[in-house]
Amino acid sequence: KAGAALSGPATRDEVYQLAADLHAESPWMREVSAWIMRQMLAHVDAGNSGLAMPPVILSGPPGIGKSHFARRLAELAGAPSRLSDVGSGSAGFRITGVEKGWSSAQAGIPVETILSTQVANPVMVVDEVDKAGTMRSRKGASTSLATSLLPLLDPGTAARFECPFHRLRFDMSRVIWIMTANDADLIPAPLRDRAHVFHLAGLSAEDAVDHFERTTAGCGDKAERDACRAFIARMAQTRRGIGLRQIRQLAGALRSSAAPNMH
Repeated sequence: KAGAALSGPATRDEVYQLAADLHAESPWMREVSAWIMRQMLAHVDAGNSGLAMPPVILSGPPGIGKSHFARRLAELAGAPSRLSDVGSGSAGFRITGVEKGWSSAQAGIPVETILSTQVANPVMVVDEVDKAGTMRSRKGASTSLATSLLPLLDPGTAARFECPFHRLRFDMSRVIWIMTANDADLIPAPLRDRAHVFHLAGLSAEDAVDHFERTTAGCGDKAERDACRAFIARMAQTRRGIGLRQIRQLAGALRSSAAPNMH
């Protein structure tokens, strides 16, 4: 009843700091970081505060840190975040909620997050949205994650969202939506049309090696580091490419080999 707080930048300097931190951690996402900065500068210049941006789809190969980028954006802005993994079977019911009287009655993740955190602009991360299909309940009711998302991605309808579980109207227009996909072409057109789509490439050899350097912080001897850098650069130039998880595994192995022998 008292409303909810807004998390995130309130001044131009805070916007610049947020964008700089995002770029420093994920420089290969520079196009996204720059776009967020422009959105936020316009928002702050209009006299507003708190993280605010239109829905986004981050489309690109696996392993480049799309979901991690979304969660770090929330962390740096001081906003709560929730992840819905479509690949693990999440359904539209978890977005919009289920009315009382059903065995699975519950509020949707966005409403649940706002009520539990008292923050009006949480970051909702929908992972692998290109894998969303239609699901059916045992009684034959169908739900589509894409269809459930549509009214929440439009500011007008989101501002008048009625939760079927609480049977109350919620203003969901400040919720941040970041969706990830491996192939944006597989996402239903109505969903794509309501979001800003970024088509991201795999890690370049330079970005992959730079990430390795930041992760290892100079541990290990020169020969080992040179061998790791060369391997990462070669892998980044192959058709398959190299992902952040592989780079972190290499970094972990290097740190373990550099650790002093305690026996």
